[in-house]
Amino acid sequence: MRRKNYWLLFAILLLSLTTLSQGQELSQTPSGHEEEDDASLFPQPSTQERTSQSPIRVIVHLSNEDFKQLVELNHTYVSDTGATVELNNIPDADAYLQLKSALSVGEGPDVMLINSSWVRPMASRGYLLPVESYTSNRAESDTINPLLQEVEWNGYQWGTPADMNPYVLVWNKKALNSLGMTDIPGDISSWKDLLSKAKNRGHQKLLEISSGDGYDAAALLGALGTDPLNPSQISLEWIDKARAFMQIDHDPQDASGTQLPLTFSAVSEAAGTQTADMVLRMPEQLYAVYPSLLRSRSYAVSAGSQHAKEAAEWIAYMSSAVVQQKWYQATGKLPALKSLYDDTVFNPAGLPFHLTSLLQTAGTDKDAGRLQAKWDLFIKASGEYIAGKSTAGEYAEAVGGEAGGS
Repeated sequence: MRRKNYWLLFAILLLSLTTLSQGQELSQTPSGHEEEDDASLFPQPSTQERTSQSPIRVIVHLSNEDFKQLVELNHTYVSDTGATVELNNIPDADAYLQLKSALSVGEGPDVMLINSSWVRPMASRGYLLPVESYTSNRAESDTINPLLQEVEWNGYQWGTPADMNPYVLVWNKKALNSLGMTDIPGDISSWKDLLSKAKNRGHQKLLEISSGDGYDAAALLGALGTDPLNPSQISLEWIDKARAFMQIDHDPQDASGTQLPLTFSAVSEAAGTQTADMVLRMPEQLYAVYPSLLRSRSYAVSAGSQHAKEAAEWIAYMSSAVVQQKWYQATGKLPALKSLYDDTVFNPAGLPFHLTSLLQTAGTDKDAGRLQAKWDLFIKASGEYIAGKSTAGEYAEAVGGEAGGS
């Protein structure tokens, strides 16, 4: 009887051990797959999924007036899409340093609207995502090629051109006609004719120019058909002879009411005050060689963005033809898309002049960075030369060329 009890106890103990062993096997996972199995049973959201409800952070470098216009366009985008966008402006002169500091510690925004000349330095430091990584629908074929040069580096595109605000020559037709000129000067021969007629009119002032603004000087040299870094002898001779007919560093508060035949201005300012007597001209061939003179701005996505897809959608909207046209009408900044300059049937953007060379050029990176690399030197050298504080030879030597260039 006692032996039967022992057998019964032994059977119960064996059954208990077997059950316990099976229970342990159910709770174990093969080595090296523990995280994978946990994830399959209890999926954890990725970093991007965890922040899917957080806004797209956009930081821009705009004037206060332009920022107000962007806020309105962004409001339309948010209303149409339901997206959440946090929009901030850094109008300060040291905006580049502020952004670079934030990006260097991984605290940059998702999207930036910045000067195109900042794109390459930021890309080379690893602060930006290449456009190819977050969109497959680039409007490259419709973007003005020299603008693309500014945002390309190491075989990739790092920004999406948004607009440009180059300096233009603002001609007053009535003042020009009063000198006996029926056409706006084109080649150097007609510029000489203009100067000759001004002399015959008793030293009447021909043009207003700033000695401290390199864009003025570059636009004048470009209009004379020469390279600012390798100026032709004939163009420098014209400037030397025309200096007596220049109104240099005119005080805008000194409103004399005199309408000069030629002034220089950013296109946004000129377009905003254009009258029937005004004609705007751009030295396109010069700007095609030196895209930095186009003073463009571009959208870029930071390398640390967790919203690259959403950022790409926002950029696509803001850089669309419809929005660029609205942007021009509100700010005077020129579009970056070729199609908005196609006036074969009509001029869809109502632009104040027509482009030819900039739209036709395939773009070349040969000289794109030369003037930008010497920009501070160029401002100083050209300013001193325009003001008559240095000679043509000294100017040419300072900028690295020699009088008698192209």
